Amino acid sequence: MTRFRWFGPGRLLLVLLIIVLLNETIGYGQAARLHPRRIAVWGSSVANGRGDEFARDGYTGLVRAMMAAKGWEVVNQSRGGDNTRSIVPRFIPTGTPDPKIRYLTTVNPSYVVIGLSFGNEGLYEAKTTAEKEAVFKGYGEGIRALVDLARQHNIVPIVSGVYTRQVYTPEDYSFVRRMNVIQQQWDVPLVNFLGATDDGAGRWSLGWDDKHPQASGHREMFYTFVPTLFEALEAGKPTPLKSTGTGFARVSAGRAPFTFVPEGTVHPFAVSMMVRAQGNGTVAAITGSTLTTRTEMRPNEGTPFEATTLVVDRAFTASVAVQNGRWVYQSANGTVVDSGVAADARWHHIALSHYTGWGETHLYVDGALKGKVTERLEPKQFVVGGPGSTGGAAGPKQSDYKDVLVFRSALNADEIAVLTSGKILQGSLEVYAPLTDAAFMANGITENRAQSLATLKIGSDRITPAVDTSSTN
Repeated sequence: MTRFRWFGPGRLLLVLLIIVLLNETIGYGQAARLHPRRIAVWGSSVANGRGDEFARDGYTGLVRAMMAAKGWEVVNQSRGGDNTRSIVPRFIPTGTPDPKIRYLTTVNPSYVVIGLSFGNEGLYEAKTTAEKEAVFKGYGEGIRALVDLARQHNIVPIVSGVYTRQVYTPEDYSFVRRMNVIQQQWDVPLVNFLGATDDGAGRWSLGWDDKHPQASGHREMFYTFVPTLFEALEAGKPTPLKSTGTGFARVSAGRAPFTFVPEGTVHPFAVSMMVRAQGNGTVAAITGSTLTTRTEMRPNEGTPFEATTLVVDRAFTASVAVQNGRWVYQSANGTVVDSGVAADARWHHIALSHYTGWGETHLYVDGALKGKVTERLEPKQFVVGGPGSTGGAAGPKQSDYKDVLVFRSALNADEIAVLTSGKILQGSLEVYAPLTDAAFMANGITENRAQSLATLKIGSDRITPAVDTSSTN
């Protein structure tokens, strides 16, 4: 029997041919696996740090510093002026790479943050509604195409959402809000920038010029990144899906049934939950520090401008409660926003949305805005079901909770409407606890479906798992 010569000339030629074919087929996508903890931010001028008067790469530089402390690498492959069309040739070079061009695949990332906005798409410049609709459609399709392209090359995509522009009209703003809601329901992780940058009219709350935030604005955008998002993706945690379970948590006169202590700094935020309460008492509490503004003249690209910095002021406690039988929000300065809606035997959707840059907190009950208050907050702890250690009134004699969500971004009326309808938004979502757990063990944690490693901890209160047999949400 003739023995096969593995290292013969013919076999060597075959091996070389296979290597060539593999290189042609896999290309840069295979190379991406060589750097499992490398993130590329690939976008336009804001992603490139434009407007940051300290020239530290804006929000990208802040993400880099955060992830470097965890052993990750962040590279900036952005270029000012790019849109969903002009960025495509920068995905992978044709032939010899141009050393002056920031391609994506040449840095071999395992993750890519796609950082493009309407600012370079021509939304404002479009003259008619039909033209704006075309821009809207093209932008959405363009971002989806980039997501698909990244996945084809084994790069995990993350989308940074749409944000503000100083010249946007009310019609432009409506398109921005529409896209923001649509993208948060994609099967792609999204960072909700709009909730950090909006002033309520689609313009910068902390801006530098028409299209760019100042350094403090970049910082607000950075705070909308869930700190453990990339580790959650690394662990294979999927896009959160709405629970179909009928379970909920029943709490009796709670003090701290469920507690969430976020990692790092939180500025804009939103808390959403379904609640049913009998009697007065605290159903959620937030503690932390209030913020105040400090302004000074600084140069930016050689031009002096009035820069705004947010600085810690004093400790605060705020709460959502049932007072006199109605849902209320008691703000950091003690102002009470009375919704006028009775807490009864029905489930109610309660949402609190805080815009740090804008400086407002909004209370929504059953999808309707019931009041707002001027304040700037930096929360450090969230409690669901009671006042925590604040010394406030205990939770109601009996109260039920399900579908608790905590976002690292404020939510507008459009987003609240989606949640009220029973759907899930995943932009900057850090905690999604359906509270359908079979048991709630003291000092344990609840299920968290958000793409994060954050935990909602269970206290020592009396918490009973129950099942809702009604058809009412």
